[in-house]
Amino acid sequence: MKFQTTNSWFNIVLDTQRQLFVATDKLHPELRAEGVTIEDAVANLKTQA
Repeated sequence: MKFQTTNSWFNIVLDTQRQLFVATDKLHPELRAEGVTIEDAVANLKTQA
């Protein structure tokens, strides 16, 4: 896993029923994205911004 410095803040939760990570933007809580991995969820969230 490669880490990058960013000013973005988001929350990550694991939906155990569906086995998916859910990322939510802290500044814009209406933006929400899912992914099989945390990286996927965050990448999907960034495409919505």
